[in-house]
Amino acid sequence: MGNTTETVHGSGKTGMQANGIKASHVSGTRLYFHADSETFLAVDGDVLEQESNALNKLLGAQVDTQMRIDDLTLQCTKLSWTQVGEQKALQTQIQQESQRLDDLNKKLKVKLTTLSATEELPKATFLDSSKSAVGLMELIEVRGNMKGVRYIYARSDQIDSKWRRYPLEDGDKKSGGKSFVISESYTDSEGKIKTREKIDYDKLKSQVSKIKPKMLKAEQDLLEQHTSILGQWARDMNDSLKHSPYQGDKFGFDSQSQLMRWTYGAGLTEELNPFEVDFRNQGKKLKKEAVTSGKASAYASLALAESKSKFTLSLPDIHGITMTYPLRPEMGGGMGSLGVLRFDFELALVGSVGASLGVELGVSVKSNWAKGVPGTSGDNTPPGQRKIDISQAVKDPEATGELTVFAGAQASVNLAGSIQWLNPDNKDLKYTQLAKVALGATAQMGVGWSGSFRFSYENGRVKVLARGGMCWGGGGKGSVAFDIDGEAIITDFMPCLTYMLRNADYIKLSENVIREGDFYAFCALPLLIGMYGANQLADNLGKETALLLDKLRDSWDEKERRVQLMQHILDTQGGCLKYSPPESKGAAIASLIERNFWDDVASPASHAQTQCEGQVTYSARKRAVLLSLRWIQSKRDYENVMQHLSKAFEISGSWQSNQQKVTDFLALGEEVQTYGLGSVVPNASTVKIFPSHYAKNLISIYESLPESIEVRGNELKSLSEVSPFLMESCTRVVVDGMELKK
Repeated sequence: MGNTTETVHGSGKTGMQANGIKASHVSGTRLYFHADSETFLAVDGDVLEQESNALNKLLGAQVDTQMRIDDLTLQCTKLSWTQVGEQKALQTQIQQESQRLDDLNKKLKVKLTTLSATEELPKATFLDSSKSAVGLMELIEVRGNMKGVRYIYARSDQIDSKWRRYPLEDGDKKSGGKSFVISESYTDSEGKIKTREKIDYDKLKSQVSKIKPKMLKAEQDLLEQHTSILGQWARDMNDSLKHSPYQGDKFGFDSQSQLMRWTYGAGLTEELNPFEVDFRNQGKKLKKEAVTSGKASAYASLALAESKSKFTLSLPDIHGITMTYPLRPEMGGGMGSLGVLRFDFELALVGSVGASLGVELGVSVKSNWAKGVPGTSGDNTPPGQRKIDISQAVKDPEATGELTVFAGAQASVNLAGSIQWLNPDNKDLKYTQLAKVALGATAQMGVGWSGSFRFSYENGRVKVLARGGMCWGGGGKGSVAFDIDGEAIITDFMPCLTYMLRNADYIKLSENVIREGDFYAFCALPLLIGMYGANQLADNLGKETALLLDKLRDSWDEKERRVQLMQHILDTQGGCLKYSPPESKGAAIASLIERNFWDDVASPASHAQTQCEGQVTYSARKRAVLLSLRWIQSKRDYENVMQHLSKAFEISGSWQSNQQKVTDFLALGEEVQTYGLGSVVPNASTVKIFPSHYAKNLISIYESLPESIEVRGNELKSLSEVSPFLMESCTRVVVDGMELKK
């Protein structure tokens, strides 16, 4: 075999940059050290070199293809909806690259699934006791020089039982540890005394000297010439653990750690480095072509000694997924869009979970994961066009040994992240955070819940539950919970809910999505905030749904609370109800048109007038009624509000009869007053005063609306407001047919 490249691993990095060092050609016997089994392996010829290169070539090609998909996907995100031609061209390329990636995955899967642990490999722990990782051997080649450590990787069933093995003396070996690993004390940044593992090179060198006499002469010569390479390996590992971002204290030598180090590129040489080499054209990539993608960042973040890594995973991809829901037949059928969500997870990865995701993270949205074995993609839907019908339950995969989509949670390591939402009212159309991963995220599936997605109200928070199959596909196992609390309920959640309901045309979502009690809690939230103020949100909102609704019912009986709600609507010019269900708007209007002695006489705020109003009763209430309808989107939307003219969010009659109730209230005191013979204006024969036209404005609002809102694909349209002109009314004075201007 010709000259090979050794990858330098300084400061615990995986050496993904082109910092390799050429080693001199060595023919004949090769000597390798397998740290996990503490065994030297002597091989005649370059069989393991060929094995390692074949695996690394597949891995490098796979990473190269994934990087191309990442780059094409990023280009898609920068296109507008009008650039249809460019979109189709990029989507075609993505589909082609995805197919190529599937082919590479299949080839690699064939390679890895042939692995087996045999009894002919004495004192070698190629598979752990749970057999959840493939038997990939990580070997350190005993040659080169002090500047370079070369990792060789081989499948365990490619190890010939006839090859010579020299295990280290293990008389001093502690149970579960390595004979060459000791503990050392150190002082952390907070001044605390702690302990961590350390490879004792002097002890390792002493052990090597004891087994050297058992070796053949050629093998002894290799050890004498290149023992220092083991010293460099020890220093690399010790330095990696010492400067680990995870503040770890133990090395990872087990089979899963070996596998993970391979998948993260520890064995990739300069010739097989996808971040430097153009795999398609067999040349070196230009500097501008060296893509620093999420995949590249994941490789670079590997902590060599512990075999740990962390990075952000966007599911199903950077474009998110459009949630859809079937419309009723009487509404024309088809599917309504419920908005676009994206799931971003910050994963700390270890073991077989990290190894599997290191190979294929973010590639497959419909894969049948086997731990340690990459799956294949079953969904070539172009990015930006992925949808899911959330009225349908998503079943967990039935096959055993699969990897949960929420890898961090299943591996009992740190899982953080959020749901990102594409709010169309955000002018730059960027995703904003909707919810954060909740504590105990994997234990909050809910009793009897078998759906794909759910909103609920629990303990003063809006809870979001999502199954892996929703955002990952048929192979996405597991579930995770997210929390929305504090002001984010109003600023983030209510807008999202509004778009969902608007685009579903206000069909009550099934038990799988929003339970009835939770839905009414969501209806109550904007009303209670209007009554108590956002600053008192946490103090006044009930922790449970029933308590929250009780709080609202009690508040309706407090007359001043209704006045505060009216004032909040006026102060925000209806903005406080912009993102609220029709039930909320209907309840607000029902409270505003309520009349009793207190309302007539003892509530001056209800009758407060603007500068252009005069002789108008309930003028403030009337303006608030119309402002409650400022963000009505369609006639069907308006009818739904009128149908729910109830402080209990109930359907309380036909929308026409309820509209008449509102019209009657708005018409109070609107009768035209006629004066003659100059009694009001000197020298005038007739004076007519039109106090207001709020009742007429209500009908004009309805007539100005479209029949319904049509939403195509995953396109979300910003909410449209009713003409501000219809939100107000000024008293008009007409003298002899001529209107006086104020």
